[in-house]
Amino acid sequence: MKKLFVIIIACCLIQTAVNSQNKPDSLVAKNSGPGTYKILKKDSGLIRIPFKMHNGKPLMDLEINGKKATLMIDNGILWDQVWLLGSPLVDELGLKPIEESTIGGTGEGDPTQAYTAKNLTLKFQDIEFYEQPVLVSPTSAGFAKAFPGADGQLCNTFFKHFIVEFDFIKMEILLHDPKSYKYNETGSILDMKLNETGTYSIPFDFVMPDGKEYKDRIDIDLGGIYPLKIALNNKHNIPLPSDVKTTFSYGIQGKTAEYRGVIQSMTIGKYRFENPTAIFGDEKTSRVHPNNLGVIGLPLFMKFNTIFDYFNNKLFLIPNKNFTSPFEN
Repeated sequence: MKKLFVIIIACCLIQTAVNSQNKPDSLVAKNSGPGTYKILKKDSGLIRIPFKMHNGKPLMDLEINGKKATLMIDNGILWDQVWLLGSPLVDELGLKPIEESTIGGTGEGDPTQAYTAKNLTLKFQDIEFYEQPVLVSPTSAGFAKAFPGADGQLCNTFFKHFIVEFDFIKMEILLHDPKSYKYNETGSILDMKLNETGTYSIPFDFVMPDGKEYKDRIDIDLGGIYPLKIALNNKHNIPLPSDVKTTFSYGIQGKTAEYRGVIQSMTIGKYRFENPTAIFGDEKTSRVHPNNLGVIGLPLFMKFNTIFDYFNNKLFLIPNKNFTSPFEN
């Protein structure tokens, strides 16, 4: 049996989202990640996982089935599989194909082949995850070269077992026990909503150069490389500003056009950013819900201690030292 996994790869630095062909009912949050886990540290304190930023992505060192590895973390779509990119690690693990899959993305070419393999064990210093499903791209697909320094990617393992906090100052992922975690009084709490596309969205608004305000929901993507990507060609009928510059996204199936321009402001929770640069694109250049405003990505989240609570469908933001720094263009 052949399954289709869709991966959208956009922009020069490339961003990803993966989605299996599940029915919409299966996308309902179950408050549980795949497989099981064991906490290895002796005390009952926080589980801390250090990470580093590399090519615009957070990377974590770990062991996979006893072999040293480096994985990216993403939550554009909470898919269960650990995605291995076809680096030499795949040969070291001796993974054998179980079921064929295909991977597609933007552009005009054909999808590339992939396969599922035997479940993995992921070991960090303080925690070990078992029975983790895996999707493997062959080396010939080129993903390992597209993400130098990374062997693969994961998301649901963390996000559906714990309340997950990203401290972008100390460069740590903190895994909180959902039964005991309490929000403090600072920051801003936003309601997350599961879309039928498999993405999650939050309330958001922005003001265009002509002064018109758009207020609705926007998709969240921790792996997104832009602070804000505005969706064109949907119910909002957002016009493309006249002074934008054309740029391009490079996907595994070809090249598509995007546009870059400055808008008046954008607001997330109680925080407002003046004159940010936004990217404009459509459903062909990024994974967005058809009727949402677009996608917000990692550069915006890095201005906060960002806490994802999929148990209660909440996103919690606390400004950090990056908050007043300008976005990089």
